[in-house]
Amino acid sequence: MEPYATIVISYRRADLLATVLQRLARQTELPSRVVVVDNAGDLETSVVELSPLADRTLLVRRPDNPGYGAAVNEMRELVHEEGIRRLLVLTHDADFADDFAERASATLDDTGAGAVAPVLYWSEDRQRVFSAGGVLARSGRAWNAVTPRSPDAYTVDWVDGAIVMYCVPALDAIGWIDPDYFLYFEDVDTAQRMRSQGWSTVVQPACTAYQQPGNHPMYLGIRNMVRFARKNDIPAVRNALGVLRRVMEESVYKVLHGRRPDLTDALRGWRDGRRGMSGKPPVRTT
Repeated sequence: MEPYATIVISYRRADLLATVLQRLARQTELPSRVVVVDNAGDLETSVVELSPLADRTLLVRRPDNPGYGAAVNEMRELVHEEGIRRLLVLTHDADFADDFAERASATLDDTGAGAVAPVLYWSEDRQRVFSAGGVLARSGRAWNAVTPRSPDAYTVDWVDGAIVMYCVPALDAIGWIDPDYFLYFEDVDTAQRMRSQGWSTVVQPACTAYQQPGNHPMYLGIRNMVRFARKNDIPAVRNALGVLRRVMEESVYKVLHGRRPDLTDALRGWRDGRRGMSGKPPVRTT
């Protein structure tokens, strides 16, 4: 198996991070290098120093919390310096089997894909699929499919960025992850740009993993959807209809679950996306 590096993106959950590092140490094929990016800047160094792979693990502190994409891009120079051609990206709540890296790497070999991801299940409901690959509509609306299309590896529009193995040349071909999304939609954008360079994105059902997704802020979701549409020349009217459908679906879901829809945040997201705003969202004042 070709050597691979791993990056774990951590934000104020040292307990979950410690468990992820334990899982990495149980892989049937170990990473040659591990980098933990602490996006809060408050991680106790002992979490890394006491991990089973401490001898090959580097801690990078980013107390400014530049977001998901900027964290992944911390690996760009290192993988080139060490001649590593595969990168496993994990968030601090990733839960994956001991043979995940080996299976994902083999799938990259078999398919020539730019990225391979597992079928993701909910951590708190381990029989329920959260993502069997992402779907992208012509309007720029994106969502997770919940039914695997095949027992064998299959191509999808995009995959969730929580657990994914990338082919480094594919990332090089697109200039790596766009950090200006900050959070949400950069996984859609990455797959779209890789596809434009001839690199596919694949789900491998033989790989299973688990995650408990957090609340998806309406503001960032809508702002970044609009940003994606502008980058990809999606007509404004078509994108607006996609945004409206997304807001309606999420609002109905919240009402049915006794919560108030985030209509003001949706409007702010649309406005700021049209204005070209990106990066970390502004702090709201009252």
